[in-house]
Amino acid sequence: MSARASLADRMARAAASGGRAAGYCWLEHPDGGRFCTRTPGHGDREHVDVYRGRESVTSIAGTAWRE
Repeated sequence: MSARASLADRMARAAASGGRAAGYCWLEHPDGGRFCTRTPGHGDREHVDVYRGRESVTSIAGTAWRE
């Protein structure tokens, strides 16, 4: 992704995604390539992709960001 998408655009895409249907928040990271894998409506502004951004396969934390 060359330019950062707005939060509103990313929220709209998340709502219409298969990731949301699978039970994830699915908000895209501002820089692209990662999606929030917490449950929809998790109630805070902390987002985490537990699958991408881990330092090793045994790491429990992936990429985290705040909106």
